[in-house]
Amino acid sequence: MNKLSLVKYAHGEEKGLMHYVVFEKEVVVLSEEASKKVDYVKEKGKLKVSFDIKSNEYDELEVAVITKKDYVEKVYNYMLETNNSYFEDGFENLCVLRLLKK
Repeated sequence: MNKLSLVKYAHGEEKGLMHYVVFEKEVVVLSEEASKKVDYVKEKGKLKVSFDIKSNEYDELEVAVITKKDYVEKVYNYMLETNNSYFEDGFENLCVLRLLKK
């Protein structure tokens, strides 16, 4: 198993960790579509993230929410293949968060 690729995020009082992969040259994360994090991104179009999980500093990045099921499935399968998935019981209620470069 590879070392897990984690990114931490924050919005409002919420903080957490997400597994990410580089898929088709994009940094992407799977998330449950019905979540505060996704609602926030849909409203604001951005999220505070840090690729250094020990740091207290965050960068505010633009984030796109992708719900297209064939793309979600491709990312889901890729994360399983690379042993870097938090979700392993299907992709039905998931979406992809694509972190956009500054």
